[in-house]
Amino acid sequence: MQHFLRNIYQHSQRLLEACLPSHCLLCNLASKQSLICSFCHDAILTERTYCLHCGCGLTASQDFCGECLQHHFDFQQLHAVASYQSPFPELIKQLKYNNQLLVADLLGLLLADSLKQRYNQQQLQIIDYLIPVPLHAKKQRTRGFNQTQLISNALTQNLPVKIAQKTIIRNKFTQAQEGLSRQQRAFNLNNAFSLSAEDKAALAGKYIVLLDDVVTTGATINSLCQCLLAAKVKRVDVWCICRTELQ
Repeated sequence: MQHFLRNIYQHSQRLLEACLPSHCLLCNLASKQSLICSFCHDAILTERTYCLHCGCGLTASQDFCGECLQHHFDFQQLHAVASYQSPFPELIKQLKYNNQLLVADLLGLLLADSLKQRYNQQQLQIIDYLIPVPLHAKKQRTRGFNQTQLISNALTQNLPVKIAQKTIIRNKFTQAQEGLSRQQRAFNLNNAFSLSAEDKAALAGKYIVLLDDVVTTGATINSLCQCLLAAKVKRVDVWCICRTELQ
């Protein structure tokens, strides 16, 4: 019943927002029936120098970063809209903790436009499935939604990719990763994810993209990649809104 009522609330909120005058969610100026005005859109999607493997921002013009030389990542490539800097931390918190669901549509739109700057249509069409990073069932019941699922839904309205019906199960209820060291995060997520035998068979040999809101050390993503690669997935890439720069 609680899940049903929360769904009703979410749909009613979207309906209410659709009836309101269209203003940019960032600067609140008129945005011509768009979630974001052209000025904010262009300011956010400025060209960013980043590592071609892990997506970390770079200060110099080079292909790869020191982070990739020191730590192993099980994905092939990570794409982020931006580093973890304003306005993204504020937007993500509004979505996750204040139920501002329209923010998911904005983040999905920005991610789609960012990806179009990097990938051509042919590169996108060879991707088999998009998989949102799952929440533990307990956390999802408490929050009422999975923010990465909502962002994925918005993304697929703007890109030719489809969300996998076969989902990864998050077995382990973990506390928030924020503030933990790399070693603590990795321990926290040991054997945290699994796939059923049926899902393993369905995903074997496929090109998968994982979608997350924020990637910091990559511990969550690496744990998910290991689960997928053990199921004989052909390739795993990662798309996210923000890639945190590690000191």
